[in-house]
Amino acid sequence: MQGFAEFYQHQFYVNPSVLIPRPETELLVDMIVQEKGQFENVLDVGTGSGVILLSLLAAGKAKVGVGVDLSPEALEVAKINSRKLRLEERVEFRISDRLQNVSEKFDLIVSNPPYIKESSHRSLVHNNVDSHEPHMALYLKDDEYQVWFETFFLQIKDALKPNGVFWMEGHELELEAQAEQMKSVGFSSVRVVKDLTGRDRFIFADVSC
Repeated sequence: MQGFAEFYQHQFYVNPSVLIPRPETELLVDMIVQEKGQFENVLDVGTGSGVILLSLLAAGKAKVGVGVDLSPEALEVAKINSRKLRLEERVEFRISDRLQNVSEKFDLIVSNPPYIKESSHRSLVHNNVDSHEPHMALYLKDDEYQVWFETFFLQIKDALKPNGVFWMEGHELELEAQAEQMKSVGFSSVRVVKDLTGRDRFIFADVSC
């Protein structure tokens, strides 16, 4: 699909290089916006079209932000959207496999990573999504899943400032185990948060001192 998608009171350009924004992700943005205070900076890992990062900046939740993605085509879409929302002076986009090319520290890190197991979860994916949306943004190989996220969580913990917070969208069948993974690498206040249908959908964690 190429065109525009409504997300958190704005229109975003989308094409086949990025996921179509979903209501669950909009809820993630809204939960962060409703929290008190403003963050100095925010990192969005797997930014795709930039909807999470740009929505948070547009809402004044953070002053500046960085969006990273493994797909150069997705980052071109994010750059178009940053110009469309007149946020290009407050955001930087860069190629990175997770946080490989990130050296800064952040108050807030958000992510909607690939969280579907390529084999065991695939039957639960709508055919239209599987056929038309980028598999890089959707799937991880089953036998790499646990190690992929363990590495990811360690990178996140290292990139958070003292008292920084992390929000992630994830798979309802995996979030409880991932919460335990996060506790084991040193996160505090880890909790699984449900979406509006009552399904496990998000993880919140911090690194409180």
